[in-house]
Amino acid sequence: MDGDKRVEQAKSRISDVLTTDIDALRAEVARLTEQLSTFIDEEKSTLSKLLSKEAKAARQVLDSKLGDVGSKAGEIGEAAREQASDLQKAALDYIGKKPLQSVAIAAGIGLLLGLWSKGRS
Repeated sequence: MDGDKRVEQAKSRISDVLTTDIDALRAEVARLTEQLSTFIDEEKSTLSKLLSKEAKAARQVLDSKLGDVGSKAGEIGEAAREQASDLQKAALDYIGKKPLQSVAIAAGIGLLLGLWSKGRS
């Protein structure tokens, strides 16, 4: 019987030690979980700020490039207007210098366009 009592006491001590160790382990897991949660929140905040900065930088680059494209388009449009104006002046000069030839050319072009449109119908 004395042996049974010792076995029971040993079981009780082991149970107490295991309970204490399990409680300590639970507390450590809870502490680590809290630390991990804090770390994740900090990283999310840092990444959010970084992405915001990068988005602003990309927007500035895009705005700059769009401004450059708009400027180039304006330059090309201005050059096209100048060329059209030059062609118009050249045509008017030609008509003023050679009116009969101009009328003949216009009539010929009109005839060709008329025949072409008639053939398409």
